[in-house]
Amino acid sequence: MKFKIFLLAILLILTAHNDADAEDYVGLFTTFNPSAETIAFGNQSGTAYIWGNNPLNSWSNPALLAYNNGVSWGWSHDPWLDGFVDGIYMNSSYVSYANRNIGLLLPMFNASGNLGTTCDYGMQEAYDANGHLVSKFHSYEICSRFAVGKKLLNVNFAQDNSLNNNSLMVSAGYDFRYITSRLRWTPEDSSETVHGSMHGIGFLGHFTHDHWINNSKSLLKIELASGIYLMNLFKNEMHYKSGDYPLPYGTRLGFTGKVSYYFGTNSNISMPVSFLQSNVSLCLLYDTAKYADNPSTWGQGYEFGLFETIFLRWGEYHDKEGHIEGNTSGIGVKFNINDVVHFEYNYATFSIGSLDTAERKDDLMISVDLMKVLKKK
Repeated sequence: MKFKIFLLAILLILTAHNDADAEDYVGLFTTFNPSAETIAFGNQSGTAYIWGNNPLNSWSNPALLAYNNGVSWGWSHDPWLDGFVDGIYMNSSYVSYANRNIGLLLPMFNASGNLGTTCDYGMQEAYDANGHLVSKFHSYEICSRFAVGKKLLNVNFAQDNSLNNNSLMVSAGYDFRYITSRLRWTPEDSSETVHGSMHGIGFLGHFTHDHWINNSKSLLKIELASGIYLMNLFKNEMHYKSGDYPLPYGTRLGFTGKVSYYFGTNSNISMPVSFLQSNVSLCLLYDTAKYADNPSTWGQGYEFGLFETIFLRWGEYHDKEGHIEGNTSGIGVKFNINDVVHFEYNYATFSIGSLDTAERKDDLMISVDLMKVLKKK
């Protein structure tokens, strides 16, 4: 087990910070996206992807919560380095409440029994400076994340003598991450838990153009969005016995564009199942991330949506300094029951570094529009 923890720590440092002048961080798992939906776009992606209702997506940018609706619960339980090292898991669970104007995020109990996100490393062996076994203990890191997102601006620009419409929305978000670590970074450190915190803010702009065609029966919707997230604003550190180690800090920036076509009432297409919607969509994404003085990493991808139910995703990501380059792919399935209850399942594949391991990730989401439920009563 000592080999497992040693290998993972070395792997994370090498893949994320291969620059000789780069800082070594603790809590690197806080930079790992828990959302299978956004990982499928290119690993770094999701900073401006506003079309998902999954609370896990807000990891990329808390301002995304302003676009969510209803009470939503997102959950994931993923093996890490599966097939190469056994017994390491990343588990997440969050709940959000939003009304497409303001959204709140709270951590829930995950598969490890902790609140929020847990990187569970299993049992670790503790050795002294002379290499003698001192003890064995359960090692893990936890990030309990709280967030709020709010729309600051919502302006419609209706065109004269036309049903076409333009709109602009701007939102902002804040998140607080409470970090718990039970790792021994050096023989000087004990196996006691160490605590820290991080503060972040995000902003997002969203432009929409609605173009009605075929006598206002069909709709072509064009959307553009851009988002930015500033992580660990105050460059907080974790205080171990052997010294103070910085938590990750930096900036994520993302751009998205989406085109959706709604067939309209004059279309010959009829949906065989009630939850299918008569539309298709294509979404393109580009995201970049830069932590401290380390070189930027970036990812890009696209999504093809069918009837607002089946979503096919592909992407690629590049971290030349960390030797992490490769392709991503995924699929999403969403069910909408009377526009009140929503179910969602997402699956993604990606790889880590030069190990050429085929990592897989999935998540589940259920959402209920409480306002519509109360109105029906």
